Amino acid sequence: MVAVLLFAVTVGSFASEVPIGTWVDEVVIVLEESAATAITRLQVGDIDVYANTLPDPVIFQMVRNDPTLGYYSAFGSYSEITFNTVGPNFNDGRLNPFNNRRIREAMNILVDREYVAQEVYGGLAAPKLTILNSVFADYARVVEDIKLLETKYAPNQERAEEIISEEMVAMGAERVNGVWHYDGSPVVLTFVIRNEDEQRQGLGDYVASQLEKIGFTVERLYRNGAQANPIWLQSDPWEGQWNLYTGLWGSPVVYRDQGHNFNQMYTDRVMSYPPFQALTPIPELEHLAEVLANKDFTSIEERAEAYGRALELSLQDSPRIFMVDVLGFVPKRAEISVASDLAGQLTGTTLWASTLRRGEEVGGRVTIAIPSVLVNPWNPIAGSNMTWDQFPIRATMDRGITVDPFTGNYWPNRIERAEVYVREGLPVEESLGWVDLEFVEEIVVPEDAWASWDPVEQRFITVAERFPEGVTVERMSRVYFPADFFEKAKWHDGSPVSIGDILFWFIIEFDRGMEGSPIFDESKKSDVQSTLQSFRGFRIVSEDPLVYEWYSNSWALDAEMNVTDLFPLDPNYGKSPWHTLALGMLAEMNEELAFSQDKARKIGAEWLGFQGGPSLPILAKYLEQAIEEGYIPYENALGKYISKEEALTRYNNAKAWYNDKEHFWIGDGPMYLEKAYAVESTIHLKRNPLYSEPADKWSMFDEPRIAEVAVSGPARVNRGKEASFEVEVTFKDEPYKLEHMKEVKFLILDSRGNLITTGMGEPVEDGLFKINLTPEITAQLPIGSNTLDVIAVPLLVGGASFGHINFVTLP
Repeated sequence: MVAVLLFAVTVGSFASEVPIGTWVDEVVIVLEESAATAITRLQVGDIDVYANTLPDPVIFQMVRNDPTLGYYSAFGSYSEITFNTVGPNFNDGRLNPFNNRRIREAMNILVDREYVAQEVYGGLAAPKLTILNSVFADYARVVEDIKLLETKYAPNQERAEEIISEEMVAMGAERVNGVWHYDGSPVVLTFVIRNEDEQRQGLGDYVASQLEKIGFTVERLYRNGAQANPIWLQSDPWEGQWNLYTGLWGSPVVYRDQGHNFNQMYTDRVMSYPPFQALTPIPELEHLAEVLANKDFTSIEERAEAYGRALELSLQDSPRIFMVDVLGFVPKRAEISVASDLAGQLTGTTLWASTLRRGEEVGGRVTIAIPSVLVNPWNPIAGSNMTWDQFPIRATMDRGITVDPFTGNYWPNRIERAEVYVREGLPVEESLGWVDLEFVEEIVVPEDAWASWDPVEQRFITVAERFPEGVTVERMSRVYFPADFFEKAKWHDGSPVSIGDILFWFIIEFDRGMEGSPIFDESKKSDVQSTLQSFRGFRIVSEDPLVYEWYSNSWALDAEMNVTDLFPLDPNYGKSPWHTLALGMLAEMNEELAFSQDKARKIGAEWLGFQGGPSLPILAKYLEQAIEEGYIPYENALGKYISKEEALTRYNNAKAWYNDKEHFWIGDGPMYLEKAYAVESTIHLKRNPLYSEPADKWSMFDEPRIAEVAVSGPARVNRGKEASFEVEVTFKDEPYKLEHMKEVKFLILDSRGNLITTGMGEPVEDGLFKINLTPEITAQLPIGSNTLDVIAVPLLVGGASFGHINFVTLP
């Protein structure tokens, strides 16, 4: 086996011709759990990138001072403490305190987030109370609500202990000699603490110590990702293998709207893993999560009201408590360049593979290290969504749109153009020039559009059937693909992309969550129900060239993000053609494999993985069956679009691929999976020779224009008198152009953090804004110390920049 891993070293050339797909020939992804060791390997050239967001201040200075190294900044990672919420008793009778909602809420004030940011993370973090990232747009939109919550949930260990003690007694526990007991035994909290880096382990130790101070016995299980996931993520929560876990999340892109995150973090609608499926949120929070996800509001003001209430309820519910936003960096060799998302760094963007390059070379090999390799099975329906699995997966998939790594907005990739129609009055704006936006009085959904799916009869349900009285919507997007799309777009096994692939994805997204389906999955049910709350119709206008329409009551603030990309419909787990997904369907129907981990556990089957492992011989068996039968999935609906001849050709392409590559991970992106080596924790990717797009297509994403903010003004302000402050907004010491600024907002807080007032800065010239505090405003200020917080929101990046100044208010 070792010989297999001795990849031939390919040397890049300096040809001026732009290659297709990628600048490099191959990428080898290897395991490196230690950040310190990774830096040493970078310095000696053993690896080229350590694609891990690091918060270590010592290592940061080491990288900055080494001319052979460079780094990318990333603002999308955040740490939290996840609770096992089932109970109040586990299956064996042990008490689980975190089934108690009030105890979970009190954990927010038991911890000191500022201490964690400064002492545990060495200043490379910012305190995080809510689900919102402080540098994303939504934080600035509802900053007033957040400031009020930050005051309410300020650290107060004494009050936290009072609340937790009240609830523990109510649950039947007693404190004996300072230690909590239940049913005669100490209440032991099993805390799974990730130990790959000092900061994450330090966070776990800090929280464990806080719990021990108030009488809990804490069993600290120090584990790496591969060891931790089977305990907290994959086990049945009722078995009680764990009580707490040190979670670390990464936003893969800059989110222009974080409303969907409430569904993901507080309900069972998105994540199929057991601890998420066990969530029982506050009913009002569950409703508001759906409202925000589906954009079930008609104005910014209505949205802000729902958002503020959802934030309030999320802290009362607290199935997890957020701790800090990590202000991290990604170290690399100085000669390496790559598009790096401001939130998710290069692991979060689908552009990383096509933009990765060593200097001016064309070809060659780049080695990238990550802290976990092949964590969970890969399947694009409900497989792994772990960052370290999604990183290589993103190199193998293509999309109709591309997410801007600096702003989070959508650019057309395979899509040629789009038209977006929204109801008059909705606050939607167009900014990139490729979408035609039109406001209309009414949008009527055509009767022949498909509005749902019948899982029993295996057919589309039309609008006329679902809504016999007719129906209107808030938004419609009409999407145009280029005339040569089906000629140029190919799967890795050589099969041309077809309309059958797109329709298969549309169907299976509904079918799996509907009772009566041969592949019904309980964990998908609530997601489908949520979708049907807003979805009203899908209609194919033209099959070739492909033009389709999507009708929905869900809408986005950006016109570009109202474009529904069906290539694929859900990109969160990867992408595969219908002819390999059909094999998974057959295996799941026969209860030998299951797409989701939740269903796999329930039926006692393997969690399906197309990249390797025990799934492969089962998939190979059903491939032979599919060839023998000429199997067409959802034939009653797709038989019109997929012929027996095409099916057999595709299956034989997949068979040839499997015989050659020994896996079934077939995508359509600029790189393909050559091999996934589970034992050696290594992934080998190669340039896709069938890809059609040039490697320099996205060279525009070279450097993010992150604004710097400086606030100046008087140190003393007289109450009832006018006062003026200046705000300088720059990038690399150059004034930020006004045309590239959305707004400058300010808040005034008193010495206790209470919000006094808010307002908007007035633009003066490029790089300069003025904040005038009128006599009416200063009359509201309390005597003593106050703070002017400034939030600058540029258009060229998706996050805000902050500044502040302290002043004293005099009578």
